Amino acid sequence: MKINTNPITTSPLRRGLVLIALALAALAFSPAAWAQCSTATLMGDYMSNQAGFLNGLPIAQVNHIVSDGMGGITGNGTVVINGVPTDIPVITATYTINSDCNGTLASVPPGLSQNFVIKRDGSQVFFIVTAHPAGAATVSGEAVRLSKK
Repeated sequence: MKINTNPITTSPLRRGLVLIALALAALAFSPAAWAQCSTATLMGDYMSNQAGFLNGLPIAQVNHIVSDGMGGITGNGTVVINGVPTDIPVITATYTINSDCNGTLASVPPGLSQNFVIKRDGSQVFFIVTAHPAGAATVSGEAVRLSKK
């Protein structure tokens, strides 16, 4: 068995520098280091799908929405509550996004709000309804960007 006695490769300073370099590399590649989102992260055409319960009744909804990248959303969709479908001809909403990629959305009708998390590249959004003007809601869903940014 050969013991390494070379002072260059076994010095505590060299080992410390290598460990520091590895720690910095790990930090640079961590999701938190790169998670920089803004209102502009949500931009383009999206398809959204949500499901859950509203006042104890099953609800499912699909929407086509367009985000302007400046905090505004428009669109249309269809909702089915307890088996009864209804077209939604106009969707309007405003949103904010924090740098950590979490956001909030306030929609028309007044009183409808959601919290969401968006992928850094804006391609996918996961959301949950936090308030609904029609009553108690346990509804969550996902939106996927259909167009390039």
